[in-house]
Amino acid sequence: MNQHINRAFEWVPADLQPWVLIFLIVTAMTAFTLGAWQKLNRLRKAAPDNRFDQPIKRIVTTLRIAFGQKKFMQEPKSGWMHAVIFWGFLILLIRAGEFFVVGLFPQIDSHFPGSAPFILPYLWVKDGAVVAVTAAVLYALYRRLVTKPAHLTLSGEGLLILYLILVIMVSDVLFDAAFLALRPDVEGAATLAALFVPVVSQLGTNFAGHLHSLSYWAHVSAILFFLTLLPRSKHFHILTSIPNVFLSNLNPGSSLHRINFEDNDNDDNDDKTFGVAEIKSFTWKQMLDLHTCTQCGRCDQVCPALATGKPLSPQELTVNLRDHLNSLRDDAEDAVDDSAAVADVDLLGDVVHDETLWACTTCGACESACPVMIEYIDKVIDLRRGLVMTKDRYPQEFVAAFKSLETQSNPWGFPKHSRSDWAAADLGVPVWDKANPTEYLYFVGCNGSFDARGKKISAAVVKTLQRAGVSFSILGNDEGCTGDPARRAGNEYLFDMLARKNAATFQQKGVQKIVTHCPHCLNTLKNEYPEFGAQLEVIHHSELLEKLLADGKLSADKKIGGTVVTHDSCYLGRHNGVYDAPRNVLAAGADKTREVKQSRENGTCCGAGGARFLLEENIGTRMSHHRLDELLAANPDTIATSCPYCVLMLEDAVKAKGLQGKVQVKDIAEFVLEK
Repeated sequence: MNQHINRAFEWVPADLQPWVLIFLIVTAMTAFTLGAWQKLNRLRKAAPDNRFDQPIKRIVTTLRIAFGQKKFMQEPKSGWMHAVIFWGFLILLIRAGEFFVVGLFPQIDSHFPGSAPFILPYLWVKDGAVVAVTAAVLYALYRRLVTKPAHLTLSGEGLLILYLILVIMVSDVLFDAAFLALRPDVEGAATLAALFVPVVSQLGTNFAGHLHSLSYWAHVSAILFFLTLLPRSKHFHILTSIPNVFLSNLNPGSSLHRINFEDNDNDDNDDKTFGVAEIKSFTWKQMLDLHTCTQCGRCDQVCPALATGKPLSPQELTVNLRDHLNSLRDDAEDAVDDSAAVADVDLLGDVVHDETLWACTTCGACESACPVMIEYIDKVIDLRRGLVMTKDRYPQEFVAAFKSLETQSNPWGFPKHSRSDWAAADLGVPVWDKANPTEYLYFVGCNGSFDARGKKISAAVVKTLQRAGVSFSILGNDEGCTGDPARRAGNEYLFDMLARKNAATFQQKGVQKIVTHCPHCLNTLKNEYPEFGAQLEVIHHSELLEKLLADGKLSADKKIGGTVVTHDSCYLGRHNGVYDAPRNVLAAGADKTREVKQSRENGTCCGAGGARFLLEENIGTRMSHHRLDELLAANPDTIATSCPYCVLMLEDAVKAKGLQGKVQVKDIAEFVLEK
């Protein structure tokens, strides 16, 4: 062993060998700490966010997503590439530790290629990891330098990291090959290195000694240099990705939280803001998200806004926010005379353009695709809150919508006393009676109450429930907008007002179970109203219809002929995990159903979400047209969906393309009711 160590350090005097390594370690650790502390300190000072509930579920999620690399596998080739590098490094951590142990303690009379029972099996595994990681890195270089996928960011930093990994892999093999050439008596040797021993031996003992020393120092230096780069590059995600997955949102819907508008602690502070108008207003988890972005481009690939020419790239938004966060000085939060480069930069307008924020449909496709569980929607909504409530800056279309929501409890200005006019006398829809409550409250929603097409869907839902003998009633004119469009548009104060009023109504009338055909109402009532004291059992009409069909309480009059293609609502599917119920209902009401590539978790938004149905699309292609083109690939006669806004958007697209009479758009309740 002494000969082995002396050879490894033959370029350094024997008595200084451990001290040289200690100096390198301390230097690297100091550089790493100085780089990481600024980020960690800012996270420590950021707004709180409880992400430590459900520990068992978090551990399982981390094992599945982070260690199992599940989301990376959505793209098999690049997924396996990344997974192999990740898993290989986990295996090689033991090997890396050996390099530092033998350097710091040269007196230890042992070496990894020894006779212990566990050594040889590990060497086989280790060698396999070296080969696999090397192949994966070469493939990564091929992608970056040859194929160059459009969504992949080509950077010198990324290439440098790949080259460093190659140095670590090659030096590992050459280190053992040189050692075996010098010590042919050693048994249990590394099998991969043994392949190179004849070549090294032919070059002589002196060469083998230099190669052994060079390989050692190249290996430890590459590892330490890699360490110093981590906090100064996007590869900081190597350290933050696993914690970010563990701390991710595990609940249905987005991780939006109520703002306490009754907090009077800062009433005398003229600078009081709501939402995020400055980067420091993000929570620590939102900042951790920014540091975790790998810039893999998967979010951009699935973003419907970017695909239709809107000025929104989820990756660019995250990187711009991260760069702005990193540009702040350590004392920037309290500084008065901060540098002009920081002080003159407005987060809303300079770092993030208004058009970027308003382009988002909050569909969640980016979050579903992100392999490290970054949350985008809560940041977009927080920034919109900053624009609306702090900057008083928002699209002109929202002016009338906000006023209508405040005065008439719907975004279109229809009189609130006409909310139940859709329920004509011939429908026989009962109004909720607290003294004699029904099993379900049917929450109709604004679209189903006021939109001409939406009223037909509401009538279909009523008739199917009546046919099945379901005990239900409506609130009538006491129903109000859930506030979903106000919240998604950034007007949290208006949402708070609407939600508090509805929650009080539910409590006063003793409502416990709600069925609704609008996924946006479902998401808000089920996932966001609990913060307002409304603990409700909320289900979508597709789920209830599925159960009624399965129990034999409901059957379709006849099956619709022709080809039916399914369109998934983002707020029913991605936000609430309901994919099978609509399809099971369709199975009872359609002869032939087909799926397009962009379906279920990979479905594309129709463009209505995030209050976008209130805005005109003046940039690029209409998202509803883009989605219709995807659905038309299945040559459908009918498009089936489970959201009134999806019906509205897709029917408009069908009309715009002159396909009336050729392609129909129906809600699933209309399939069951088809005569």
